[in-house]
Formats: sequence, structure tokens, C-alpha cells
Amino acid sequence: MSYKVVSGCFSRSVVIAKPQQFLRNGSCVCNYSKSVQDAKPFKSIPGLSSLPYIGILHHFLPVIGQYGPNGNLFNIIGDLHKQFGPIVRLNGVFGRADTVMLFDPVDIDQVYRSQESNPLRPGFETLEYYREHVRKDKFEGFQGLATSHGAQWRDLRTKVNPAFLKIKLVQLYTPPLDEIVQDFVDRLKRLKEDETYLRDNLDVEVEKWALECLGLVGLGARLGCLNDKLTPEVQQLIDCAKYIIQKTFQLDFLPKTWRYIATPTFKKLMKVYEKQWELSEMYIKQATKRINEREHDIPDGEKSIIEKLLAIDERVAIVMANEMLMAGIDTVSFTLVGVLYNLASNPEKQETLRQELRSDDNQKRYLKACLKETLRIRSVLPSNLRRTDKDHVVRGYHIPPGVDVVVPSEYLSNLEEFYPQPNKFIPERWLADKTDPLFYGNAHPMVTLPFGFGIRSCIGRRLAELEVELMVKKLIEQFKVTWEGPPIKSGNKFINYYEKPYNFRFEANV
Repeated sequence: MSYKVVSGCFSRSVVIAKPQQFLRNGSCVCNYSKSVQDAKPFKSIPGLSSLPYIGILHHFLPVIGQYGPNGNLFNIIGDLHKQFGPIVRLNGVFGRADTVMLFDPVDIDQVYRSQESNPLRPGFETLEYYREHVRKDKFEGFQGLATSHGAQWRDLRTKVNPAFLKIKLVQLYTPPLDEIVQDFVDRLKRLKEDETYLRDNLDVEVEKWALECLGLVGLGARLGCLNDKLTPEVQQLIDCAKYIIQKTFQLDFLPKTWRYIATPTFKKLMKVYEKQWELSEMYIKQATKRINEREHDIPDGEKSIIEKLLAIDERVAIVMANEMLMAGIDTVSFTLVGVLYNLASNPEKQETLRQELRSDDNQKRYLKACLKETLRIRSVLPSNLRRTDKDHVVRGYHIPPGVDVVVPSEYLSNLEEFYPQPNKFIPERWLADKTDPLFYGNAHPMVTLPFGFGIRSCIGRRLAELEVELMVKKLIEQFKVTWEGPPIKSGNKFINYYEKPYNFRFEANV
């Protein structure tokens, strides 16, 4: 299957994308293209009306706004698509860049691939501010993967890639991560007797498991998150991670009033960043001490991630651990709850998986398909984002540098035109033959991007998938998982989350 893209070369750096119809067989019907000089102006891209000073904010105000302050993001995106078509402009306000939302995967493919030489992904500006201004003495211009761009990002990613992306990583971490999974299952067996507690706190327990996995990988030690009594340091790590996820949405992805006045929330977030750094530094120094006291060397292929990062630089190890703690708890726990819910709501799929797990099939293809299908239906991040660094022409419109181009991946992945029966949990679509209408490859590859795209895709993907697969495997082997109650609801605050209560029942398999 091939996808045709069209580009042009002009006196200015510009990429031309043709408005095209993407057909299910992978071919494209091209209509026309224009040079940047002939393109329609950026401001003529259809989108929400904008007012002086407040931009598009009035659409999200209580009472008078058509969406209100707490509108469902998925529904808002769908409404924008229906109102304005395959390309939508949203004016920036209070420090936010102008945004263009693309709904045609061919347009997405053209713009995103043209940005691969210098993939700019804005976000986490409060973290960048903390590193550049609040603790400039500590970082001295050094940024992690989350907040760096250009040559600095590329240099760091090149250095840390070998620590995260080696195939042997799965072999190295499977036994200790599986041990953590068993500890969680043993704890669940005790807790499941109190159904009220689990309905309200399953997410808390799953987050403890996710942090325990991250501690092993990023900090080089078991933290004791699954103990009945947590140490103050572990509780602080959990509290820091939760606060950062909550407040980065408020401060980084909503209008940035903190750019003009240091709000109480902003000041507290700076303190939380500092506390998380101190805790990460403490654990990294403990790991360094253990490694230095080891009486014999081990082969490079058997070295842990933390050991490989320390070999680069201690500051690199601390920053990477820091970012894993920020990004790896809610994301992995959300994915696990999603897989369990889909299996509990589709008992025939759960039984198919259980039979696979009892078989001699070591590839566990159906297990992997259940994870892929869950992330298609409800991904951790509802969209992907790139900031343009050159001129583009998309559907005859000029998109200048400095514009945030958003791909609403979750919304697109739930459209009938890309996936037949999109609202149904059908893991088989990821295993189907190419002649089957369900075959996932009938959708354009830019539609479903749960781990991002290209060289800036999620560096922790391999480990995240391993953690979830090990946990699902153990739970389905040992329990029949059911859901008793209305369908689960989800919301969004930068990342997606599932709303309580969690009406799971875990019954021991006979």
C-alpha cells in the first residue's frame, strides 16, 4: 500500500499539500494545489469567531458560550469538524499560538512528515520556565526531552535512545516487572473483598503499581508503593506527579495568564517541580552508590536503563527519571483501566484472550490486539501536536510558521470512514487478513497515533506496553473481570482520564 504526497519547492521554504480524498484502498484523488504566493490567507481558514482581546474564549464561557467551560472535548472536536470541514482555525489568546486542526489524514501526513527534520512539539512551558529561570543555576541551559527542541533535543534523544529502545530491554525487565505485577495481584486479592473501596480507589491502587514500575526502571529500585504503609518519600512522589498532571493542563494548555502575573497555582507548581527534582536526585544518588559498590562488572546488554543513563551523565539520569515520573503514572494506569473495562464489557473477547493465555502461543497476538484496540477507542492523549517552522499550503490555505497543527487522533479513530463499527471493541481488526473489511490497514496510518509520530514519538512505548501486557495477562489468568453498572465515562485534562466509580468485580478463576 502506498500513499502519494505532493511537494513543491519555491523561493521560500514551503510545503504544498493538495486537498485530496483518501480512499479505503489507499489511493488518493488529488484536486489542486497552490504556491504560497497564490494561497488563500491564513485568516480565511474557517473556524470559530474571534473577538478583540478575548479571542475565542467567549465560546467557552458559562451560560453564553456554546460549549461552556466544561464541554466534552470529543464532542467539541466533532462539532468543529461538522461545522467547518477538514481544516479548522482557532485563534490563540493570552500567550497561546494560533491553532489549525486537520481532519484529513493525507493533509496530516504531508504536514507532519515535512516537519520531521525539526519536529517542534510545544507544551510543558511551566516546566521549561522552571528549568530556565527558577533553577537556572542547576540546569545551566540543559533541557530534557519534554522541553527541548532543535539540535539540543536531537542530541539528547540520540544519546538516550539506546537505553530505551533495545529489543533486549523487554527480556531484561520482564522478570522484575512481572514480580511487581504479582505483588499487585496479591494486594488486589486482599482488597477486592471491600468492593466499596475498589470502586472509589482502584485508580489509586493502579497508580501505585505504575509508580512501582517506574521506580524500578527510572530510579533503579523498588520503592515499596504496594506496601500497606507508604514511606513519606513515596507518598510525596505520588502527590507531586498528580499535582503536576492536574496543573500543567490548567497552566500550559489553557490561556497562560501566568505569563503576565505569577498566580498562586503557578508558584506552587514551581515548588512541586523542585520537590520532585529533589526526590529524583535522592533516588538516583542511591542507585549510583549501589552501582559503584557492586563487586563485579556486568555485560552492557544486561545493564539497566538507569545504569546506561548514568553512564551518559548524572544530570541526564535525573532529568529522564523526572520526566518518566511525570509522564508514566497516569498514562499507564489509564491504559490498563481501559483494557480491563473493554474486556469486562465484552466477556466473549475476554474468554478468547484467556484461551490464548492458556495456550502455548508465546506471541500473545490477541493480547497485543486488545491493547491496540483499546488505544484506538480511547487513547491516553486525545490529539497530537506539532508547531510549524516553515510555510505550508494545505487545501489552498497558507499556514505560516509558528502555528500549532493539531491532529485529533482519538476522534478520527472513532469515525466509520476509517474503521468499520468504530464504537465496538473488536481486537480482531488488528489480526484480520487484508481482504477482510475490518483489516486495520484499510485506515490511513496517520489516523491512529496513540504513541505520537515519527522521531518524536514516545520513547517509553516499549516499556509501557510491556507493563500493561504483563498486568492484563496476570489478571485475566487469575480473575474473571466483570463490570456492573452504566458505561464508564471519561474526561480530559491534558490527558484523558476515566471517571469514578470503577464498577469492576474480580472473581477468582476456577
